[in-house]
Amino acid sequence: MVENNASRQMSTYVTSLQYTVEEQFLASKTGVEADCEDVFYVGPHFVAVIDGATSKTPRRWDGQTGGRIGAVVIRDAFELLPPDATARQAIDQLTMALQQLYEQHKVVDIMQADPVQRAVASFIAVSFFRKEVWFVGDCQCLLNQEHIVNTKEVDRITSLARSLFLEAEMVQGKSLEQLRQEDTGRAFILPLLERQMIFQNNPSAGQYWFPVLDGFHVPDEGIRVLPLPEDITTIVLASDGYPALKETLASSEQALQELLDEDPLLFRKYLSTKGVVSGNNSYDDRAYIKIHVVKNR
Repeated sequence: MVENNASRQMSTYVTSLQYTVEEQFLASKTGVEADCEDVFYVGPHFVAVIDGATSKTPRRWDGQTGGRIGAVVIRDAFELLPPDATARQAIDQLTMALQQLYEQHKVVDIMQADPVQRAVASFIAVSFFRKEVWFVGDCQCLLNQEHIVNTKEVDRITSLARSLFLEAEMVQGKSLEQLRQEDTGRAFILPLLERQMIFQNNPSAGQYWFPVLDGFHVPDEGIRVLPLPEDITTIVLASDGYPALKETLASSEQALQELLDEDPLLFRKYLSTKGVVSGNNSYDDRAYIKIHVVKNR
């Protein structure tokens, strides 16, 4: 566990909207704080969950994985956003922050040529000035109990491929514990996971393209913007480390634990590109933040 803050935080806006953070939780799948590739930003005009992508190369940035450094850079860049920034303006500024990381490390040309090397993250944010929710990539939210997800078709396909491979391994005599020690299904799809990077931020690549923050231009069609409902009272933002997002942290954690107890490899009940590695507490890092919106009368 990294963070579990039940303390309430208050912010007031130009538009007279107010919010309190009612629940906030961040956890690494390994149980080691420094490994966590999910981060929060909580500020006067924005609240965001940023989900750094699991790195698929040995490249490190000052000792940090690409997912970790990408998430931290984006979090810090939120602090510099104008309160009235549009989604397009904000994403361009966040992208520039990652581009500056590449410039500092003198690897712009390498990152341009090889997308798998990039510092990559997804995010979901609330703009309280614009009364909008912004998505790039596969985070999720609850708006007044309505569950909204932003999934990728490539993840569905690779999850199915991994599931098929693991089922074949079981038929041939492998045990669940053996597969948790060595996830041969993950190894089987790893070439696809690396190769799919050619689709990121590339609509011209066809049906499998997907948007991410990676230091290069995010197309307009990869930016999802939802207006907050007029009667909004409760917003929950989360990374995709929660297969079932609930109205409370406790119920979300309970649903996760029940799933992991039943299907720790995540290849039967809930299909994923990765399962729970032996010794870890979950299949992915996870972030959960619950916001109560207060309307002035």
